[in-house]
Amino acid sequence: MKLDDISHGNQALLFMERYVDEGARTYSPFAAKTEDSPKYQPRSNCPSFELITINVPRDEVSVFQADPLKSLWDFYVDSERVRFMVHPEIWSSDGIDHLAELHDLPRGTPIEVAPTSSTRTVLTTDRPTNVPAHFIKLHYPRRISRFNRRFRQKNINNSIEGSRDVASVQFGKFAYLPDSLGFTYGNGGNPWGFLIREATPRPYQPKRFLIPYFSLYARDLKHPGDVPLLVQMIERFDAEPHSFVIEEIIIPVLECWAKIARERGILMESHGQNVLLEVDEDFRPHRVVHRDFDCWIDPDARRHNGLEIPFVGSLIGFDTEYPKEQHYSLIYDRFIGNELFDYLLDLLKRFYGANEERVRSRVIEAFQRSFPDSHKFFPAHTMFYFSDELLPGNDFKLVDMKCLPEWR
Repeated sequence: MKLDDISHGNQALLFMERYVDEGARTYSPFAAKTEDSPKYQPRSNCPSFELITINVPRDEVSVFQADPLKSLWDFYVDSERVRFMVHPEIWSSDGIDHLAELHDLPRGTPIEVAPTSSTRTVLTTDRPTNVPAHFIKLHYPRRISRFNRRFRQKNINNSIEGSRDVASVQFGKFAYLPDSLGFTYGNGGNPWGFLIREATPRPYQPKRFLIPYFSLYARDLKHPGDVPLLVQMIERFDAEPHSFVIEEIIIPVLECWAKIARERGILMESHGQNVLLEVDEDFRPHRVVHRDFDCWIDPDARRHNGLEIPFVGSLIGFDTEYPKEQHYSLIYDRFIGNELFDYLLDLLKRFYGANEERVRSRVIEAFQRSFPDSHKFFPAHTMFYFSDELLPGNDFKLVDMKCLPEWR
């Protein structure tokens, strides 16, 4: 992919989501594993498919919202019914809670979508002219990577509440894609549903474009001869590679993460798939755009800052057997350090002969500035990550990696 193609907006974003990810999923033995049908996977040659739409009575659906655009609200909700979305593979599956009830309800007009880097999160490709492009995150009870991607009411509630919470963050380098609407069906237990994620970052800035972070360093499946977009960016600006990658690409991620973890108690999973780089018309970086707020929550940090705790489950100290320090290490040391910063460092080494110690030390200095009391939250001399065993459901085990933290 060429850097100039970024200006094609959502068309370019969708291409990057699906195809500019070569070599970006090597961080775990499960990272590239999936149980979904090949025709619905991001790398499918099928440009789009149709979601099943059911007209469900309004009083049978739980609705969650965080300041959605009126046009999206009006499209999905009216006084009598909700436009309820189901993935076609799930629609034809056995053993899905409440699916038989949905089959008995009237169908609506399908919505055309395309998969993103996350199979169960799709982008609308055809819709009424008054409805903006948006993402739909779906109930998808299949194992993708390590976990079953079911989408329960607690996940949807937390996504909405997290999105509502970060709306108050004032930090020039931080932006987010709002999870602004969520819906669940199933009053008889185990309700599940879908989420609407807006495609325009907040706070709004005009004439900006998005690049998934993994697409900065990954290769293009369709154009294998193109160098990574980050290399093209460095060459375009004739920038000093070390300083550009460290100051413009890496440090803004850790600054945003540390600020929100310390001040809001939300441990955003800011790995290469969940953060996007916002650039202007000249392709200069401006902000880190975050998505997916179904995260672990530190209730002690929220209480310390006088914040309410409107989250259901995923509370450290209540909904997990592992101590706070291990969760902080999992998210920062592994999800961000290993699954993002390591790839950026590898690019610097491959293309510019970077000194690894020099890069790490500058990032560590920035981390210590951004999280000066980190010794109260992290294990001192080691890191924690998932074990290499798959457990039933979405259970997991954290294990001591017995190695020094590399990015703090």
